[in-house]
Amino acid sequence: MTIRRDDLVAAAAVGLLQYRQIDPLLVFLLQRDVRAKRQALAAQVRAGRQGGVYALLSYTVALLAIVTAAMFAVLFASRAANAMGAGAVVAFTSLYMAGALAIAVWFRKRGYGGRLRVVTAVIMASVPLAVMALQQIAS
Repeated sequence: MTIRRDDLVAAAAVGLLQYRQIDPLLVFLLQRDVRAKRQALAAQVRAGRQGGVYALLSYTVALLAIVTAAMFAVLFASRAANAMGAGAVVAFTSLYMAGALAIAVWFRKRGYGGRLRVVTAVIMASVPLAVMALQQIAS
């Protein structure tokens, strides 16, 4: 809503406002509008920065981590199939995927951001790598 000087003069003529209050009130309203516009522009700039280069880099690193962990998972699965048998590997993989999906659904229901879900995916994808590393240390 825009308040003009004529509106304030009309309010003073009716008696709602004193004539000497018109200029300070008009200056105050103008400063308030300028401040609100500056805050809106600053919020747009901050929102633009959040979705920029940093987000792209973090998602790229997360994708590389997931691909690396998936390659180690394939290596782990081939070794585990020799050691445990194909049925045990399929059962373990099914349970592991069900748990990962349950965690992803839980995060989505609570409205957590994409970065937290990506970190969770990296952690879930890294578990086979950790298991393989533990097997290497044990043997």
